[in-house]
Amino acid sequence: MTAIFVSGALMTTFDQPQQNAAEIEKREAARADRVEKLVARICKASPLGKKIVESAIERGISIGIDGDKGNCLGCYVPSMKYVSLDEKAPDAKLISTIVHECRHSEQKPTHDHSYSVYSNVAEVRALEADAMAHECAAVYQMRKTEPDTYAAFCERHGGMMQAYEASFEKDKDADKAKSEAFKAWYDHASYVENYDRSVVDFMEMGKLYSGAYKKEITPKQLSAEFGYVDEAFFASARANTVSEKTAKNAAIVERGHIRHALKLFGRSKIKTSADYFYIRDANGNVEPPKRRQLNPAMAKALSNGGSRL
Repeated sequence: MTAIFVSGALMTTFDQPQQNAAEIEKREAARADRVEKLVARICKASPLGKKIVESAIERGISIGIDGDKGNCLGCYVPSMKYVSLDEKAPDAKLISTIVHECRHSEQKPTHDHSYSVYSNVAEVRALEADAMAHECAAVYQMRKTEPDTYAAFCERHGGMMQAYEASFEKDKDADKAKSEAFKAWYDHASYVENYDRSVVDFMEMGKLYSGAYKKEITPKQLSAEFGYVDEAFFASARANTVSEKTAKNAAIVERGHIRHALKLFGRSKIKTSADYFYIRDANGNVEPPKRRQLNPAMAKALSNGGSRL
């Protein structure tokens, strides 16, 4: 307690810092208990989810619940080796989110500002599709014991679950079904564009770096990185179609690089990696790339007219 004087009268009151510390300790204990119970439910309901989460914990990844994260259910912070979850989200959504974010902790992305905008878009898309495909596969295993989690996932990503179920029920091959779910991630155009926008914004920060935008990640490298998705898919229209806005902004970023600073005229003619994208207009029509990478898988995909593979 602390003694204070108010208008000559002696009063006692509890220390506010002590009171806050007690409240914080209680809140954090409740959060930790909630995480422990969610992890236990994952391990009981899904062999795949158990494997992913336990692997993360063994590698020193911690999982915690934080305050209101807006529209974000959770995120993985590599620098802190920490999975952060949204406190206001229901357990049904956090169960699958934990699997998703722990899968991100296993990934080893190669993209940075030395790669083109096209390559960064391609890899970031694949990273998210991979985490979501593993989440989907784990949720499928939970469909009977955690029906609310299954329903919540289907409400947000029904196309992925339909692709997974159709493939698994046909062939009983979990890796093949996971691959189909991975590919189905790309079909939710407005959702995918949110990631594209973030990538372009990130890449703009490299405009003063002399080595920026020079390297490319090939479909073969992406296939090798994820293992269960064929090379031809990463060269297809399904994997490489972006909105007109994304393509335009990607080109602006690369043309604005410091190496082009003295080019006052004709900058619009400078070739950029945006020329490798298929472009979807406002009416949903898709135009083929202006340029085509010299890659066997790309050539095969293009010979199929960019159809789904």
